[in-house]
Amino acid sequence: MQNFLWRTLVMKDLLLRGRVQSGEKKIPMVVRTRDRLIQFEFQDRPLQIRVRFAPEGSLIQKRAKSDTEWQVVTGQEKTKQVAGTDLAYEDLGIDFLRWPDAKLTGDDNVMMLDCWVYEANPPVESNYAKVRYWISKSYLTMIRADGLNSRGQPIKRFTFNSVIEAEDTVVIGEMKVAQLTPGTDVSASRTFVQIETVEKGSGL
Repeated sequence: MQNFLWRTLVMKDLLLRGRVQSGEKKIPMVVRTRDRLIQFEFQDRPLQIRVRFAPEGSLIQKRAKSDTEWQVVTGQEKTKQVAGTDLAYEDLGIDFLRWPDAKLTGDDNVMMLDCWVYEANPPVESNYAKVRYWISKSYLTMIRADGLNSRGQPIKRFTFNSVIEAEDTVVIGEMKVAQLTPGTDVSASRTFVQIETVEKGSGL
C-alpha cells in the first residue's frame, strides 16, 4: 500500500487559493502544485513553505519571500508550529506514509467509507510516537490520520472533510487539524485548511 500511495503522489500543475483558519485567525493562502512539489504561500506574513516529496522522505524548505533563498527545515524545527496554527512542518510532508514497517492493524468505517487501518513508527524525531491512518478501500486514498503519544493516545487528528473536482482532477477542499486532549476525542484547538478556487498553471 505504501508503494501504491507513493506512486499516486503526483500532482497536476495547479494554482489553488484558499485560507487557513485557526480560531479567530484567518490567513489567506496560495498553494502551487506540480509533479511532486507543493508550495504554500501565506499572504499575511513573510512565509513561504516548499515541500518536495521523495521516496526517502520529504524535503521541506522555507523562505520569507520570493526573492530570498530557500532554507531547509530539519530536525527539531520540523516539529514546530506553522504560522501559529495546529499544523507542524512535518505534517506538511506527510512522511508517515513512507515510514518503514507500517503495519495493517485492521478494518474500520470512517465517514461511511470502509477503510484499512495502518500504523507506523517514526524513524526520526517527530511530535508523534506513532501515526495511525485510514485508507479508503474504494478510493485508495487517506481520509484520516491520528498522531499518537507514547501511551498510544491520539494527540492530533487530521480529517479530510471534502474534495473539489476541477481542471480534470480532484483536490482536497477542506482538511481539519485538531489538537486533542490525550485520552479523549475532545479538541483543545482546531485548524481548517480550506481551498476555494482551482486554476491551471502553478507558475512553478
